[in-house]
Amino acid sequence: MLDRIWLENFKASRDVDVRLAPLTLLAGLNGSGKSTLLQALAAIRQSYLSDSISPGLNLAGDLVHLGHSDDVLSETADSDTLTITVEEEGKKFVWTCRCPPSSSLNQLDYLDQPDQPPKFAGTSNFQFLHADRIVPETLYPQAPRRAQESGFLGIRGEYTADFLSLNGEKINVSEPRRIDIRGTSIPSEIASKVASTPKLLDQVAGWMQHLSPGVRLAVKRIEKTDEVQLIFYYTGLKRESNSNEYRPTNVGFGLTYTLPIVTACLAAQPGALLLLENPEAHLHPQGQVALGELVARCAADGVQVIVESHSDHFLNGIRLAVKTSAGTLKGENVALHLFTRDESSGEVWVQTPTLLDNGRLSNWPDGFFNQWGKSIDALLE
Repeated sequence: MLDRIWLENFKASRDVDVRLAPLTLLAGLNGSGKSTLLQALAAIRQSYLSDSISPGLNLAGDLVHLGHSDDVLSETADSDTLTITVEEEGKKFVWTCRCPPSSSLNQLDYLDQPDQPPKFAGTSNFQFLHADRIVPETLYPQAPRRAQESGFLGIRGEYTADFLSLNGEKINVSEPRRIDIRGTSIPSEIASKVASTPKLLDQVAGWMQHLSPGVRLAVKRIEKTDEVQLIFYYTGLKRESNSNEYRPTNVGFGLTYTLPIVTACLAAQPGALLLLENPEAHLHPQGQVALGELVARCAADGVQVIVESHSDHFLNGIRLAVKTSAGTLKGENVALHLFTRDESSGEVWVQTPTLLDNGRLSNWPDGFFNQWGKSIDALLE
C-alpha cells in the first residue's frame, strides 16, 4: 500500500506532501492540484510499463498525456528539476528529472531513480478512471489482450462492458462489498430478483438500485466483431417477466457513466490500487451517498482507493460507512485532504482534517464541502 506522496515542482504542486491511507479523499476548488497527485502516480506507472528504449518519466502514455516539460514544471518552481517521492510499505522511492526550458520533450531523463520499481508501478491490480468516462453508446469496444489479461477497464471505462461479458458470471464479489438490498428503496420481492447471487453482474445491478430502482443489465459479445453490446432492462412487481431491453442511450446518463466505478470497486482484488476521478458526477444525491459507502467498503476490504471528489454527499457516504461499520473501517484509515491554491502566489497548500470513528471531523476547514451552509446563511440573512 502507498503511505505517502511528496511532489516538488510538479505542475501545480511546488511542495506538497500528503499522507495516503486505505481510502484517501482529495477535495478543493478546480485547478487546486488534486488531479496533479493522481497524474503523478499514473506517470510513474506508465513510465515503467512503457515500451520506450531509454528509461525516463513518460509524460504521454496509456494513462495520462501531460504535454511537454514546460507543462509539468511548476510555474513557481525555484529550479528546473521536479521530484516525485512515494513511500510504499515503509520504503521510499524517489524520481528526479530535469525539465529543459522551451522543450518539446514528452519524456524526461531521470537524474535520480530507484534501483527497483515500487509494486504499484507493475502490478496488474490497478485502475485509473478519469472524470471523462464512457457515455451512453450503442456498442462498446472489446478490450485488447493485455487489458483483458490484467482486468484493466480503460481510463474512460471503455472496456467495462467487455470485462463484464467475460467475468460477470465468473467473479464472486467479496462479502463485505455485497449490496445489502434492505438498504435500498426497492421492495424485497424485486430485490430477490435483482441481486440474488454474489456474482459480479448481479452485485453491480444491486448497487445500481440506488441510482435507478429495478434496473438490471446484460452484456453480449457480438460474434465476428470487436464490439460488445450493453443492455439495460427493468424488473417490476407487476410484470411476470422483465421489461423491454433498452440501449444505454435510452436510459439515464448516470447509469452508464457510473458503471465503470461500481465495477472497479466490486471486482478489485485485495492489494489493488484504484485512482478515481469524480465518481459522483451525473448522480442524484442518493446515488452519491451510496457510492461513498461502496468506496469505503472497498477500502475496508483490502483495496487502496485514492479518489477526487466535489460532492459533500459522497463524503457523507464515507462518514456514514465509518460510523456504522462496527470497526471494519476506522477513521484513521481515511485521509481527507483539502487542496487550496493561493490566488496571489500560485502556491498550493493542503489542510488535513481528521475523520473520527463517529463519522465527525476534528475540524472543518473553510472550503471543505461547506458551501451548503454558506448558501443557507446567505438565504437567511
